[in-house]
Amino acid sequence: MLRRTVSGAFALTVAGLIAAAASPAHAESTSPADFYDTAAAIINSDGTLNNGTNVLRSWRAGTGKYCIQLSHKVSAPHTLIQLTPREPRRLPNIAYRNPSATCWQHNTITVNVYDTNTGRLADGGFDLLAI
Repeated sequence: MLRRTVSGAFALTVAGLIAAAASPAHAESTSPADFYDTAAAIINSDGTLNNGTNVLRSWRAGTGKYCIQLSHKVSAPHTLIQLTPREPRRLPNIAYRNPSATCWQHNTITVNVYDTNTGRLADGGFDLLAI
């Protein structure tokens, strides 16, 4: 009796694995984000691009205000963006995606960096990852 139960459970497990392997791993998606590449950048506190992939340029637009222009392969409005501060007591956040009053260029991300002690805009480098 026990042998039949174990054999039956094993057969069901194998059948489930075969069915899972034969089915597609994920459903087809047609969202705009699926057609774009990723971007990454290291931005210095003076706004210069230290290193980057799929980033055309970056610049400092004012105290604590930075613009990062992405390659046409990456869509600024459709990306998931992660920012990591490079300096203590500095907190970068995404202000705008695409043209803004600060960054008038197409396909740009505007990042504001704040001093965590004062809550005011302050210069500070950061890492950017756009997926």
